[in-house]
Amino acid sequence: MTPQVLAIAMAVVLLIVVLLLLRSYVLPEKYAVLWLIASIVAIVLSAWPGLLQAASDFFGISQPINLLFVGAFFVVFLLLMQISLELARTRDELRRALQRLALDIEKTSEDDDD
Repeated sequence: MTPQVLAIAMAVVLLIVVLLLLRSYVLPEKYAVLWLIASIVAIVLSAWPGLLQAASDFFGISQPINLLFVGAFFVVFLLLMQISLELARTRDELRRALQRLALDIEKTSEDDDD
């Protein structure tokens, strides 16, 4: 098996796994979009390795693998940013819900005292 065939097979498996996780509602749509794009790009670059060479020449990067690592770093960075924003939003929602609950408990205890 050549490395190109192996890379294509692995990229197709990644695409299938992402689609199955998306279909079974395990992977939310907002995260799946980036994974779908990454897997499609991996399939295209695996099938036509000359595209990676042409892209690295266009950006002035001497080794195509370095462009691939920069791209992978960028994808991981986007995922990390998206998850961090979601965590911050969830923390704020939790804080507001706890504040409302505390006010409701305080109001209920004041009503019981009267």
